[in-house]
Amino acid sequence: MNQKKIAILVPRFYPNIAGGAEKLALDYALILKESFQIQIFTTCAKDYVSWKNELPVGEEFWNDIKIHRFPVKKERNINRMNQVLESCLQKGNNASQDEEENFLIEQGPYSPSLVNQIIERQNEFDLIILVGYLYYPIVKALPNLKNPVLIIPTFHEEPAFTLPVYKRTFLPTYSYCFNAPEEAEVYKKQIGVLPKNFFLIGTYVDLPVDDVLKDSADKDEINLLTLGRIEPAKGFPELYAYYDSWKRFFPKEKINLISIGNNHLPEDLIPASVHLQGFVTQKEKENLLLNSDLILNPSAFESFSIAIMESWSFSKPVLVNGKSDVMRGHCHRSQGGLYYSDEISFRRSLEYLIQNRNIRKRLGTNGRKYVELNFTKEKIRNKLELVVNKLLD
Repeated sequence: MNQKKIAILVPRFYPNIAGGAEKLALDYALILKESFQIQIFTTCAKDYVSWKNELPVGEEFWNDIKIHRFPVKKERNINRMNQVLESCLQKGNNASQDEEENFLIEQGPYSPSLVNQIIERQNEFDLIILVGYLYYPIVKALPNLKNPVLIIPTFHEEPAFTLPVYKRTFLPTYSYCFNAPEEAEVYKKQIGVLPKNFFLIGTYVDLPVDDVLKDSADKDEINLLTLGRIEPAKGFPELYAYYDSWKRFFPKEKINLISIGNNHLPEDLIPASVHLQGFVTQKEKENLLLNSDLILNPSAFESFSIAIMESWSFSKPVLVNGKSDVMRGHCHRSQGGLYYSDEISFRRSLEYLIQNRNIRKRLGTNGRKYVELNFTKEKIRNKLELVVNKLLD
């Protein structure tokens, strides 16, 4: 029997990619290739900031997955993009479609050939999966796709999502896969209704074996850790300012805030009290997680947060930005962490967790159970295959 064919459209794709939506696309592709023929349609970009072409144009095979790469015709200028976005936001519903089109091109990745190919070849596939919502290829391709389509949008509350172009594009008649209940609510708030057909899946993290997760004895040193890209949109300037101001007055001396991931902040926004580790290997990241006492996530815009799932997989408690409905929801459902809403609540929550080792341990244990019940590879595989088979029936 011939395997059914699935195309996945995602703005960037390569092994070991860092980025939530991109990792989700990678994870889903590797799961689905066990039962279906998977082809990826993507760009030649590795860096989502500039969309610079760094990978070769054309076709390649990786892990039995065929990847089609198309060039980006225009590198992104963040300042210009923000200016165009601000102009559209100020005009609201009065922004013209030409102005919104200009924003989509500036947002990128501007790859008309990618859009044209997925539209022209859509009849070759039994299902097309689109990952992401904000970007040019998704918005331009979706209205022209007639085959069964599954959208994995990774919606979160951000100014751009209020533009009319997204309301016109992401109709409630499509099928959606959301990462959390809060993401569905973001959709409802912007579009007005829930989709007729939607599912809740998320993605998975690998669970360390229990023998690795040894309970460390009381120690003088407290290690705080952040995971992921260090950039303004992820809330790092605010976190660093809160932490640096707090640390000057907190009497305990041996407290370390360690940040791993590529840094996109100017030097003047990084206090001397913060230890930047840059990009680390998977093994190095695991060692840092093992030796950490608390993981911080300052992002206000999350549709899932793989970082806190990784933290909980290591039985580590989290302190997150409560402005993220998704992370706040995860903390409520798991009882695996606390959240803050301003500098005062950040200070109080941080001090409470530092001073109460047993509470940290209990929160970490709760988080681990939450991941085991919902976000292992086997759980995600079962949910994803159920959704795909339903759409293919």
